[in-house]
Amino acid sequence: MKDEEIKKIVRDGYAKVVESGSSCCGLSSTCCGSSESEIIKDMSKNIGYSEEELNSVPKGANLGLGCGNPVALASINEGDTVLDLGSGAGFDAFLAAQKVGKTGKVIGVDMTPEMISTARKNADKSNFNNVEFRLGEIENLPVSDEVIDLIISNCVINLVPSKERAFQEAFRVLKPNGRLMVSDIVLLKELPDFIINSMEAYIGCVAGAVLKKQYLKTMKNVGFEGIKILDQTSFPIDVLTINPRFLETIKQMNMSNEELKDMAKSVISIKVEAIKKERKIDKSLKLQVDIYVPLNACACEWSQYMNRIFEVLTPYIKYIEYETKPLNSVEARDLNISSNCVLIDGEKKYTSAFALKRDLPRILKEKELM
Repeated sequence: MKDEEIKKIVRDGYAKVVESGSSCCGLSSTCCGSSESEIIKDMSKNIGYSEEELNSVPKGANLGLGCGNPVALASINEGDTVLDLGSGAGFDAFLAAQKVGKTGKVIGVDMTPEMISTARKNADKSNFNNVEFRLGEIENLPVSDEVIDLIISNCVINLVPSKERAFQEAFRVLKPNGRLMVSDIVLLKELPDFIINSMEAYIGCVAGAVLKKQYLKTMKNVGFEGIKILDQTSFPIDVLTINPRFLETIKQMNMSNEELKDMAKSVISIKVEAIKKERKIDKSLKLQVDIYVPLNACACEWSQYMNRIFEVLTPYIKYIEYETKPLNSVEARDLNISSNCVLIDGEKKYTSAFALKRDLPRILKEKELM
């Protein structure tokens, strides 16, 4: 499935969750029987929430969608600014708000308008004045650079098509020495294709999950350090098997109970912490970027190319020293260039703005410029 298709499936699925108040993958309000609130409460206790915590949040904030309790493991200090990725109806955000106190702040971000609306209503009716809910995607956070002390997230990053982009954004908004505390679903081995392509499995937190080693490597690659798995447990596969549509898919695939149990063993819930360590950067150093444009390039071609390149450079412009140069025949021969090109530190050549966008953050980190 394409990224936008996945996001629409997840958004629509979780809109149904908040509208029905049901935790059963958001697909059937009757699939869990008549005592839905008690089942949600029991599920929450099983993944680490206390009775006191469950009773301290507004009614309707806990939809039973998590796979752990990141607030309990996080050392939240009074006065902290906490960001909750995929905040839903506000459950974890309200717990965190009680810990940061009047001098602190909690920001919840969710891409589902219905979730944001419900969370804001919950905050208003219970007078949580230190909590703010913002509509947005965690791959493009509506949050400024380096303003967050702690990020929490509960069974959400696995739903995001680009885990790398989500962690890059988390790293961006954290202050130096800021912390990340995540509960999430990962895999010990790859899932069958029909599960990966199942919208019910996506909404149930499974289809979007990646291998555990890949998940941790992605965190490391974007700059996180001190990465530790604090807890690891098996994922309750009945979150999916209570869904009649998912069971029908299993039946159509002629999947036996043994095969289903084997698949369940490869899905686990982990609690991970990491830190964005403060780096001492020599701000006088810059990455040298030379932008070459052929002398015979027409004005339209030149303008379009420069616009694409500056879209890539602008977010990192404080780390870069750039110069635009006409490409004459001698330089073209010496540099082995025949068209528009960007040269990084006189070495690495880029003719594609897409490739430059992909590699630039890594190059800046490798050279310890950011």
